[in-house]
Amino acid sequence: MNLSDCWKGLHHLGVSLIELKRFEEALLIYNQILESEPNAYDALVFRGIALQSLESFEEALIDFDRAIAHSSDSPYVWYERGMTLYKLGRLPETLASIDIAIEIQPDYLKALLLRGIVLLEQKRLETALISFEKLIKMKPNYSQAWYEKGLTLYELGQLEYAVMCFDKAIDFKPNFELAWYDKGIALFDLGKFESALTCFEKVIEIEPLHANAWYEKGCTLDKLGKLEDAISCFNKTIEIKSDSPEALNRMADILYSLGKLEDAIETFNKLIKLDTNNCLIRNRLGTTLGKSERYEDAIRVFDQVIEIESHNYVAHCFRGFTLHKLGKNEDAITAFNQAIEIIPNYDLAWKIYGSVLHKLERNEEAILFFDKALDLSPNQPNILYDKACCYVALNQIDLAITNLQKAIIINPKEFRDKVKNESYFDKIRDDIRFQAL
Repeated sequence: MNLSDCWKGLHHLGVSLIELKRFEEALLIYNQILESEPNAYDALVFRGIALQSLESFEEALIDFDRAIAHSSDSPYVWYERGMTLYKLGRLPETLASIDIAIEIQPDYLKALLLRGIVLLEQKRLETALISFEKLIKMKPNYSQAWYEKGLTLYELGQLEYAVMCFDKAIDFKPNFELAWYDKGIALFDLGKFESALTCFEKVIEIEPLHANAWYEKGCTLDKLGKLEDAISCFNKTIEIKSDSPEALNRMADILYSLGKLEDAIETFNKLIKLDTNNCLIRNRLGTTLGKSERYEDAIRVFDQVIEIESHNYVAHCFRGFTLHKLGKNEDAITAFNQAIEIIPNYDLAWKIYGSVLHKLERNEEAILFFDKALDLSPNQPNILYDKACCYVALNQIDLAITNLQKAIIINPKEFRDKVKNESYFDKIRDDIRFQAL
């Protein structure tokens, strides 16, 4: 049913308001029209558009279905219906509606684009790629189609080609924020960090409050070894988006690596406030407290983890190491045994347990634990080095040198210097075999 003449002027006003994005005002107008003429086709369509724009998707869908019931030959209405279904996450129904729109009008670019996007979200990547290539053939300067093709190629693992598509999208739309961002992601994954950095900086130039771009810029600077600059970016991310665990996580890692342990501890505490039961973060806090020699605080944190997850073997293991630092060796051994009981193949527990036994001068036992750790994780130079220390203490020089040789073969840069400069080996320094290391 078409609008009667008395309502046409009001309808034109409604259309104008929609164009001006004054959707609530437009909705009032179309409600008024439809109260008088409930089946007015144009009013149903445009009220549906207003409702969709106001994210009242279920109501919008009702209006589009009512309009189609009166007239089903408009590709525009089928498209808007499909877009509404897409917003509702009903992807198979979206495709069905969009396909009807394309059947009515084969060159309907927006419908073809949405079809490709849905296929991409359904991980039907090859089919999506065909849709975007068809679009580009129809309209070579269609920046959005080039962008979506780039996303599809990225998902297919064709990163270089994805970058080329993002570049095309940017050529036709220089300030295409999403294209710059995803180009940066692809370049980052390719290990082209300087080029990725340029992309993220461009995104920030376009949108200074783009939290994800600040985060990715921070990650890229981290890869480039510009750690202080990376921290600044993560701080900016958190300033824009206060609940950003990813940024806090990366910042904590960098602060720890820089030896800024108190700052790292503060950052871990912020993370815990966001996720109080996150035992991984609590364990990292505990180990950082331990490294800061705040052993009692570390114990309290590991105890909290065990209270949340009684079988958290990492907490038991590092609790044991911390107890050893406090001189509570029997308690430490109990904690190590608990860790190993939970996960018998936890190589780190065997390694740390062995280190503690060595420090307690229980070297024969320590070697057994180091051997177990090596069985689980072979070719670990640190463990071979620790075994050598045990053999020196036991005056088993041949075995000490054999293990030192193995450690140096695996990592000559670190362990050759370490062996030469370690006073622990003074008693065997005159041995020709040692001098040859």
